[in-house]
Amino acid sequence: MPRDLQLQRFVRSLLGGGTATRDGSLYRSGGGQSADAAVVEGLISAGGLAGDGTSCRANAETRTWLKRAQLDADAFAGQHRQEQVMPDGATVNLAESPLSRLAAASGGQPPFLDRHQVEAGERVRRLVERAQLQPRLTMAYSASRTAGNRQQAASDISDLAADARRDLARIHAVLPRDCAGVVLDVCGLLKGLQEVERDRGWPRRSAKLVLRIGLEQLAQHYGLGSVARGAEAGRKRSWMGEGARPMQFG
Repeated sequence: MPRDLQLQRFVRSLLGGGTATRDGSLYRSGGGQSADAAVVEGLISAGGLAGDGTSCRANAETRTWLKRAQLDADAFAGQHRQEQVMPDGATVNLAESPLSRLAAASGGQPPFLDRHQVEAGERVRRLVERAQLQPRLTMAYSASRTAGNRQQAASDISDLAADARRDLARIHAVLPRDCAGVVLDVCGLLKGLQEVERDRGWPRRSAKLVLRIGLEQLAQHYGLGSVARGAEAGRKRSWMGEGARPMQFG
C-alpha cells in the first residue's frame, strides 16, 4: 500500500493551509510530499481537494476524505497481513512495508534484500513515526543540527520523540550522505525508488543499489547480520555471521 499511504501523507500535508503545485506528472506540497498528478486531479474532481489543474489545496471535505481513506487502509491491511517477528521482538506487516517487494523472492531469484537489511529499514520507519517529524524536517536532521538543538527539541516534543530524533541523527552520522538520504526517503517517508531517482537526477536502478548499501551498513551499525549465532547472540539481539564483527564508526 505504499502509493495509498503516500497520497494520504500528501493530503495531510495540505491540511494546515498549504498549497501544492503541479510539476510535470506530480503535485508537490510545501511540506516536501508529492503525489501522482492524475490521482490528485481525480481527488479534486471527487471534491476531496480544491484545485484548478495547476495547484491544489485542502477544502471542507478534505478531512472527511482522509479519515475514510485511513479506515479503508486499516481494513485492507487487516485482510492482507504478512506478519514477521523481527529479532528485536517487533512484529512487522511486510504487506505494508516499503521494502516488501525487495524482500520477496521473484522469478526464481533470491530476495534483493536480506532479512537483516529489512530489519534495519523497519527500525528506521519506526523511528520516523516516533520522532513525529514533518517530511521536510526529517531530511534536515543532521547530527550537527540535532546536537545544537537538543534542549529546544526536548522542550518542544515528548522524550520518546526526542530520543527518536537523536537516533535518526546517528543514522546521518554513520552512513554516507547519499545512503542516509535514500534510507530516510524510502524507509521513513515511504517514497518509491523511481521518485527518489527522479528527485536526484539519478539513472534507473541506482537508488535500489544505494538503498541496499545503506541498509547493510546500518544493519552492521545495529549489530545485525544474515545468520543467527544462537543463545549468546540472542541475548544481544543481534544477527551476525560466524566470526563477523560489526563495523566500527568513530
